[in-house]
Order: sequence, then C-alpha cells, then structure tokens
Amino acid sequence: MSSLHDPTLRRDLARAALSLASSGSWREATLVKLADAASRPAADFYGASLGEAIDCVEEAFDRAIAENLDQLAPDQSVRDRLFELIMRRFEAMEPYRAAVLAMEQGQDRDPTLLAAAHQRHVRCARWVLALAGLEADGMTGNARAQGLGVIIGQARAAWRGDTAGDFAKTMASLDKNLRRAEEMFGRWAGFEAKPKPGETGGAA
Repeated sequence: MSSLHDPTLRRDLARAALSLASSGSWREATLVKLADAASRPAADFYGASLGEAIDCVEEAFDRAIAENLDQLAPDQSVRDRLFELIMRRFEAMEPYRAAVLAMEQGQDRDPTLLAAAHQRHVRCARWVLALAGLEADGMTGNARAQGLGVIIGQARAAWRGDTAGDFAKTMASLDKNLRRAEEMFGRWAGFEAKPKPGETGGAA
C-alpha cells in the first residue's frame, strides 16, 4: 500500500505519467522514469506503483469536474446536472487523449486492469453524485455509485471512438444511459428532485 498522500506529489506523479504516456513510452514506464519526468528523486515516490500513477491521473480529471460549480443552472433536472458534470470530465481528458489511450492499452484483455478501471469509474461516480447533491454513501449511495460507474464506463468506451473532437458518441452514450436509468429507477436513483420546502410533492 502506497504512502503517497501528499497532494503535490500526487499531482506531480499525474503530470509525469501523462508526459511519459503522451511520448509513447508508457509500456516502458517505471517509477524511476516517472521520477525523472517529474524532476523528483525516486525516493519521493516510495511505495507507489504504476497503477497508482494512473489513479493520480484519474484523480486530476475528477477534480476538474468541481471547477466553477456556480455556473451550473440551479433549475437543472438531476439528469441534466449529472450529464453536465460527467461531460466536464471528458472535456478535461480530451487534451490528453493520446496519453489516456496509451495508459489503457491492453486493458480489455486483463481482468485485473478492467476491475481497477471500474473502481476508478465508481470513485468518479461518488464524486459526481456528491457534487450533484445526491447521497453517495450507505447502501443506497453505493448502489447509485455502482450504477453510475457503469454508465461512466460505457461513455468512456464511446469517448475512445470519438475522434472528431465533438464528443458526439460520448454524449449519445451518456444521454441514452442516464435516460434509461431515470426511466427504470426514478426517485430511488435520485433522478426525481425532492419537493422544495413547503411543497407536498403531490397533487392538491
């Protein structure tokens, strides 16, 4: 288990990983090479792993979701809010497309890497749910996060083929699956807004 908790170290490791992957050298990546790319002594990354380097990259994309939250329309439906928040992540990823794809190479053939990718999507889903004002803890929150994590993973698969730069496939996948979740689970999944104070939530 890594003791790499310093946010600055994690940001530097993420930048180094993206730099190394964008140069086409991810298959030959080592912690020593990552330390060189980060201009840090290798000892700074003691206990880390290449998998944690990818975690740091994914965390950086997750953090980008929370920027300028005040720009979200207050009257958005929950589905629209989730859609906008998740799309922010893909927008953050896009400038690093080549690096992200390089780090994902071979993932589909390795169950361990696939499981790790799903857990990253679930962590992202918990963050998105929290930013959207939905419960992300407990049995209900965990179920929501698992389901939304799958939706994020499906949108990410579409993003890989979205080479035109317009996010058409990504948005289509995300919209379709969020609508499907809304239709299937409704209020339980958190898609239906709770009544405002003073409202009964039903017809008079």
